[in-house]
Amino acid sequence: MKTKPPASEEKSTVRTYDLVLEYLKGQILEGKLTLGAKLPSERSLMAELGLSRNSVREALRQLENMGFVRSVHGQGSFLVNEAGQGFSSILSMMLLLRQSDRGEFLTLRESLEGAAYERAVRLAPPQPIQAMEQAVQAMEQAVQAMEQAQEPGQLEEAESRFHRSLIEAGENQLIAAIMEALSSQGDLYRRETLAQLDEATRTPLLDTHRRILKALQTGDAPLGRAALAEHFRLIQ
Repeated sequence: MKTKPPASEEKSTVRTYDLVLEYLKGQILEGKLTLGAKLPSERSLMAELGLSRNSVREALRQLENMGFVRSVHGQGSFLVNEAGQGFSSILSMMLLLRQSDRGEFLTLRESLEGAAYERAVRLAPPQPIQAMEQAVQAMEQAVQAMEQAQEPGQLEEAESRFHRSLIEAGENQLIAAIMEALSSQGDLYRRETLAQLDEATRTPLLDTHRRILKALQTGDAPLGRAALAEHFRLIQ
């Protein structure tokens, strides 16, 4: 897959990094470039794409900012998959600029966790389920501690582990990558939500986690679906 416009005719209507990205995608499709592999040199990209050195360097910087390239001093540039970091930053800016809100965020999270749950209840992988058991036990201890007016930090950490393990149990790398990108904003909302919960809400919220876990242990898909829906209703 080769694109060779003359260097003097670089089109301003096409972003340089788009040309470089399309070239790299072609190399991946042809099996010439794999994750972690070193990219062609700047000189090779200049010759292959008909671009100036400055244009190639700027394109590589853009791709590095997007999370697809990592530059190592003295070694060159390498193909990576760290786009989730960029997505997390974009999401945070959207929320700050009020292009999205907490309700939309939770709707997206509920959809992703619901999809992960449906796979998890079929697959029932033992290690993530065991991690969820431990997280529920930690949540129970944290709720008891909060009844003694202690801080909700332990509950926050345990609840986070529970949901991360649920995503892991779904064994879907794309869902896992998106949820990881959402984790920074999700942790912020979790902290705010749990800090505001009163005892009357904490108890049923804890129970939803118990029921989701039981559903995975017993293969009772409807039980978990209902518990997951109630969980998101309680934190809205």
